[in-house]
Amino acid sequence: MAVPDAPSVRVRIAPSPTGFAHLGTASTALYNLLFARQRGGAFVLRIDDTDLQRNRDEYERVIYEALHWLGLEWDEGPDRGGPHGPYRQSERLDLYREHAERLVEGAKAYRCYCTPEELDAERQQAQKERRPYVYSRRCLKNPPEGRTKFAIRFQIPGGEVTFMDMIRGEMRFDSALFGDFIIVKSDGYPTYNFASPIDDATMDITHVIRGEEHLSNTPYQLLVIDALGYARPEAFAHMPLILAPDGGKLSKRKHPEANLVLYREQGYLPEALLNYLALLGWNPGTEQEIFTFAELQEAFSFDRVQHAGARFDRKKLDFIDGEYIRALSDDELAERLKPFVPGLDDATLRRAAPALKTRLTKLSDAVGYLDYLERDPEVPALDPDAKANLRRAADTVRDVVWKPEPIEAALNHLVEETGASKNSVFSPIRLALTGKKVALPIHDTLALLPKEDAMTRMERAAS
Repeated sequence: MAVPDAPSVRVRIAPSPTGFAHLGTASTALYNLLFARQRGGAFVLRIDDTDLQRNRDEYERVIYEALHWLGLEWDEGPDRGGPHGPYRQSERLDLYREHAERLVEGAKAYRCYCTPEELDAERQQAQKERRPYVYSRRCLKNPPEGRTKFAIRFQIPGGEVTFMDMIRGEMRFDSALFGDFIIVKSDGYPTYNFASPIDDATMDITHVIRGEEHLSNTPYQLLVIDALGYARPEAFAHMPLILAPDGGKLSKRKHPEANLVLYREQGYLPEALLNYLALLGWNPGTEQEIFTFAELQEAFSFDRVQHAGARFDRKKLDFIDGEYIRALSDDELAERLKPFVPGLDDATLRRAAPALKTRLTKLSDAVGYLDYLERDPEVPALDPDAKANLRRAADTVRDVVWKPEPIEAALNHLVEETGASKNSVFSPIRLALTGKKVALPIHDTLALLPKEDAMTRMERAAS
């Protein structure tokens, strides 16, 4: 679908601080930011914190930290302010209350005094009659007397709700199937489908770009906007869901890979993760897979966003992250490795960088390759032939210049001279130095250790 023009594009994300930062939040933020930057518009961060039972200040901080780590910087938000604040819904309760009163006074909403038990009875009766449940409008027609506790329901005007989705085209919903929905709960807090459209309208949001799970909310929100007399957003775009490897929705409860912070802890590069997220549900139409943010900004369009959910693929993410690691300079890679191997000095990390580039898919992998530099492995149990090869190898490298290239040349000469296989020569060295069967190339493994330490480990294993 073509993107409608707007005089000044304004987009937003509105995460809830009810748990860890979700991968889907980052994905939605990325698409909003790309769209805003393409058109010189503004990107707004709004915090949907009206869930009193689950909101936590620390969860809000995690949202900020995760988005900052990814470089997804917003123009307005709770921490930055802006002309349309406040940007936390908990600080906008008076605004929602005023709008609810306006709807009640205009006979577009009404107080509902029904108890949870009475509403459950209505639902059960609808199930018995095998019909979709819609509220009976009991409190509109004949409200019970003597009750003081109430919610506020929006009065559905009837008719069809239509809107254009930039991904899915024209959408149509029959509002007669909705029933009069609650817009303010009995505790005085607004529901999502009431607060969100009011915020969008009063913050001048022009394009609502969000996950597919909100598609069914859109007609409710448009009814509220229309009833309040606000202009609708220019357009909506409902992005495909990120699916778990098993094909289900990627959820906080079931799938640890949904936790955005884990990717930082595991050593994925933020620019690589953004690149991967862009490709989840969007196809550039070319063979290109590695994109800078500037390239994404130029290439992205809603025309090439798929309708179906996109399955999370860790192998694809690892591939992209590995490509980004290999593109780093040795100095940059060494700098980024510091948090993962804090016991190693800068010079050692710099010397290890070229070899690590051939093996790493994420920065935390370096721990398994470099931990032998900080601890002595157990002496391996080698057979007599392996010990003999190890003694010959030790003698071969004893007097060489202690750098990867001379060490490699000396060991290759030993292999050619003896006619032994590389594995039979290199494997005992690897076990003696690291205690592992998998390590960096053998000449790098040797050169990274101080020569005296390397010789001591080989001689001890060969004895």
